[in-house]
Amino acid sequence: MHQLNISGLEPFAKELQTASNYAVLAPQDNIVIEFSLQIVNESCAGNIFIASAQIESFFELPSSTNLITAYENNQVHSFSFSAQNKDFGIKELVKKMLSELSIYSEITESLVFIHLSTMQLESIKEPEVEQLMEYFTKFTKRTNATLLLLVSGPEVVKYRFLIRRLNKLFDGSVFIDNDAAIRTIDYDYWRHSTGILANEQYQLVFKHNKLIAKQAIGNEVEKPGSKNFFDEDDVWLVQNAVPEGTKLPAHYRIVDDNKDLYKKGPRIEAATLVFSVTRYTDLKQLATHCFELRKHCGRWLKLVIQNVDGIIRHQDECLFLTLGVNLILYSFSEPSRLLSQIQSIQGFQFSRPLPPSVEHVLQYTENTFSKGYLPFIEFTRQVEIHSNSAVNLGVSGVLVKLELLPRIDPIHPLHLFHIKREGDLLSVAENTIYLYLHACRENDVDNAIKHLFKLEISDFFVQQNLMSEHFYIQQECKQLRRFYKDKSVIDYSEQLTENNSYEFAPSFINNSAIDIDSPELVITERADATPIVMKLRM
Repeated sequence: MHQLNISGLEPFAKELQTASNYAVLAPQDNIVIEFSLQIVNESCAGNIFIASAQIESFFELPSSTNLITAYENNQVHSFSFSAQNKDFGIKELVKKMLSELSIYSEITESLVFIHLSTMQLESIKEPEVEQLMEYFTKFTKRTNATLLLLVSGPEVVKYRFLIRRLNKLFDGSVFIDNDAAIRTIDYDYWRHSTGILANEQYQLVFKHNKLIAKQAIGNEVEKPGSKNFFDEDDVWLVQNAVPEGTKLPAHYRIVDDNKDLYKKGPRIEAATLVFSVTRYTDLKQLATHCFELRKHCGRWLKLVIQNVDGIIRHQDECLFLTLGVNLILYSFSEPSRLLSQIQSIQGFQFSRPLPPSVEHVLQYTENTFSKGYLPFIEFTRQVEIHSNSAVNLGVSGVLVKLELLPRIDPIHPLHLFHIKREGDLLSVAENTIYLYLHACRENDVDNAIKHLFKLEISDFFVQQNLMSEHFYIQQECKQLRRFYKDKSVIDYSEQLTENNSYEFAPSFINNSAIDIDSPELVITERADATPIVMKLRM
């Protein structure tokens, strides 16, 4: 019998029975694939069948080592199918695929992974999805196999509720998600040898290429009204968070700066702390202080960030919210509006799961330091890394495809792009320029391009296409990498290298062969000029 090799899970949460179907749902491909790879252990003795349109992804992840070993031992049988099959729909495709798998003698009591995307399932209606699930049930009863249906895509929540209703056809259903930098797994239901596990949640941590589970912090949230706090109405705020001379209510107290406010934290249980951000504020240090206060004081403490004259970018917003901040005020508010916004969060507790440490979150920001032009294949890899980091931080990202007008050489518009922000990447393949904007919302793309490209876009490009869902961005990168794998793509790196010939390079020059008597090296001295006094005639 197979089982999930995830330490920290209860034994009955690991069980995988034969002749059973299990559904694993997640918004990203790599999340469902990493989870499924935890079933493949080092001493895997049975056969494994994999069917997916993204078959390469099963062998490219850090946790693929055991699967690769099993593949070298001829235990893995992989099948790839097109994501856009024009001959027949997904229902007919799955039916034919299961018929083909049934022919193999190794299929008996084997482990079967079938990976589908929500894009493939959206072409059929709900009753047809139910028929599709019935195919899986008949297949596992006939072959005595353990089947995991892996479903990923932006619309995965819709299929989560559908599979909940189809609990007679499935023996278990789990939903895995990234809430900012925290990965959680929700057991909707899970049949095991002694009963049924339902509505359980665990927090997953990825260490040494393995998933480790612990009881999710979200399960520890207390019920409203379970405690009465003496300081719940108190508000402590930094002096420059409100205009000078502002008259504040009795429960409001002023401190000089963020450091003084941080020192008040350990003696507070449910009060509201309002920090201020100026252009001189160290955002990383402030985020660390907010996380420490949240850990020490608990979930009833309210943390507010007031932007005075600083610049809180999208990635900074997500960092603060991930590390325990309740509310961010993005512009300097009127005092009356500030008071009402603070009042709106009083009486509520912080309900989002917290990461294990600040470093755990900051590691995803370190993956986005590259910027500018990259060779195309390297560009697709870096965009995947940036996109994955953005998913873990809860940050947006946009992939822009700009198709060139006929007879325009790509090098000319490439020279006109001026990328200064870390995380923004650029490349070109054939007649299309690809631009990835990290920590950028879809609504802000036009303004961002105006800052990067100084001329009119319509003068160089015939059309502009956007992708803002990280699932589709990562899918596009994988498909482009496969398409251009054996093709020659022009690399413009050398042509785009800045001209630095004007810079002085101090290097040793050999002067031994120079003729010091040559005219150009002879120094001629002359007498000083005689001053002449000039007078103006009247």
